[in-house]
Amino acid sequence: MHKRDGKLYMFYAGAYNNEPQQIGCAISEDGIRWERMFQEPLLPSGKPGSWNESESGHPFFFADDDGRTYLFFQGNNDRGKTWYLSKVEVGWAEGVPYVMEKPENSISST
Repeated sequence: MHKRDGKLYMFYAGAYNNEPQQIGCAISEDGIRWERMFQEPLLPSGKPGSWNESESGHPFFFADDDGRTYLFFQGNNDRGKTWYLSKVEVGWAEGVPYVMEKPENSISST
C-alpha cells in the first residue's frame, strides 16, 4: 500500500497461480471501502515468449526519500517453476499511478 495526498493506494495481484497473474491498483479514502482504479491491469503479464508471460505478481510498493516511487514484482515464463524479480518506476498524474517504463527481469532464481 501507499498513502499519497490523503488517499490509500493498494497494489494487488489479480488472477491466481500464473493464470496469468497481473497487478492492479485500488484506491480508498478510509482503508475500508476500495474502488478498482482501472479495468485493465496497471502492470500486465508479458506477451507470449517474454520473461514474465506467466505472471507479473507479488507486488511491493516503495516510496523513496527523493519522492520517486517504484513497484517491485515477481515474474516468470514457466508457470512458476522459476522466477525473476524486477521493478518499474511509477509516475503520478492527478492522483492516478502509471508505469513509467517497460519492466525488465533483473534477478533470477530457480
